[in-house]
Amino acid sequence: MYNSEEKTNVQLTKDIFPAEAWEMMSQNRESDDLVIIDVSTPQEYEDLHLEGAINVSLFSRFFKTRMDVMNKGKTYVVYCKVGGRSKIAQKLMLRHGFEKVYNIVGGTLLWEEEGLPFASGTDGVNKFSFCPFFISIVTFKKIKKVLHNVLSRTVKHTGGAVSSGQES
Repeated sequence: MYNSEEKTNVQLTKDIFPAEAWEMMSQNRESDDLVIIDVSTPQEYEDLHLEGAINVSLFSRFFKTRMDVMNKGKTYVVYCKVGGRSKIAQKLMLRHGFEKVYNIVGGTLLWEEEGLPFASGTDGVNKFSFCPFFISIVTFKKIKKVLHNVLSRTVKHTGGAVSSGQES
């Protein structure tokens, strides 16, 4: 018999609310083990970000390259404006071998709603400027509806039937 030790990396992923993130960030303020990543666009980051956050835009063509050079053993807290892009970033980071990745649910919108502080010199969230991820979902739904309406009219004129579960 022989003793074979295999090192297994345990990955931790968790969605946390802003208050929990703030507590984690406050407790680790002096530590360099906790890294705060803002995956918003550079303009969104410039307008508003959390204290100590690093901007690594999810939409940047260099996002994967940045992941390759980050220390995968550190603890990461990711966020964006609403929480959709940071959830995607969290999943991508786990696939690339990161050990601990936390996603802030609700992003900076919920962060502000809970009355938590931002980096000095930044204003509150502009609720009327939606994040690009949210815009793409809304656009997709509108395109889908328009295509369904066009298809319904075309089929009615040709005498066919459309079965999509929606009424026109």
